[in-house]
Amino acid sequence: MMSSSATAEIPNEELRAAYPGASSTVDALLRDAKMLFAHQITTLTAKHGVEFWKQAERLVAYSTALGGQPASALIEYTLAYLKEQVRFIKTGEYSHTDFNDVRREVYDNPDVMQRFYLDGLLLTHAFWPIHFDMHDFFEAEFLSRVPNSGVGTEYGFGHGLYLLETLAGHPQTRARGFDISQFSLDYATRLLAHGKVDAARFELGFADVREPFQVETGGFSWAIFAEIIEHIPDPAFSLRELHRTLEPGSPVFATTVIHSNALDHIYQFADVEEVRTMLSNCGFEIEAERVLSVRDYDPKAKDPSVDVAFVCRAR
Repeated sequence: MMSSSATAEIPNEELRAAYPGASSTVDALLRDAKMLFAHQITTLTAKHGVEFWKQAERLVAYSTALGGQPASALIEYTLAYLKEQVRFIKTGEYSHTDFNDVRREVYDNPDVMQRFYLDGLLLTHAFWPIHFDMHDFFEAEFLSRVPNSGVGTEYGFGHGLYLLETLAGHPQTRARGFDISQFSLDYATRLLAHGKVDAARFELGFADVREPFQVETGGFSWAIFAEIIEHIPDPAFSLRELHRTLEPGSPVFATTVIHSNALDHIYQFADVEEVRTMLSNCGFEIEAERVLSVRDYDPKAKDPSVDVAFVCRAR
């Protein structure tokens, strides 16, 4: 995430006709939070052009269909992140160390989850340049490796976008998803239904990844473990449990952050090499990775955060 007062172009009439939801959301972002989003939108439109508008239109449509208010949710989610990140820049420490505090304040809190968290996080995959590029990496490097058969899994599915895209792109595979929040379960269930995924192809339930996974050994043929290991106190334990549940050779999509505080981040990695080493020690072979630094997008940014995405194989 980055902010700047750079000038963003207002959508022209052709764009408004083709992408009405995205255009109205951009209008609202530039009207109500220009300092936050002008540079973001300028970067996205310059780098990705029509692909940005397609992605934004799609995700805005999802949010709207599920009863959300896209612009306000995205603004509030972004402000919540920036508030925590400013604290980190000053102190060098994340805001939370206790998972139960986070669970109470975020995952079990309807005022957070329903008002802005799930919608806002979903929409960052279009409106934050780093998350847009991470999503591109997911599509290019992970989806092509998913087998079109068997059963896969996602732990910490949140809004459910990754599950939707995996199931939509592989009509013969099925999935079991797990999350700790009832609000995530409700949102993802509705998103998958809106995406016309047959309810017989997925099963969503509860799990706490701090505890042994209540699934059989070697039963899954692919896995998504995105935006989760920075949220828990012992990510190596959870990665070893994930590895136990996978068939050898199964592809895994995993992401995390370095020096990036948020409402619900707990585990602070020192650098990308620490993440690589942890994945290897837990039984995963990295096949592709993408390291995305805020300063690569905006050299003047004070934000030191780095997002990193991996596609691995279970050894």
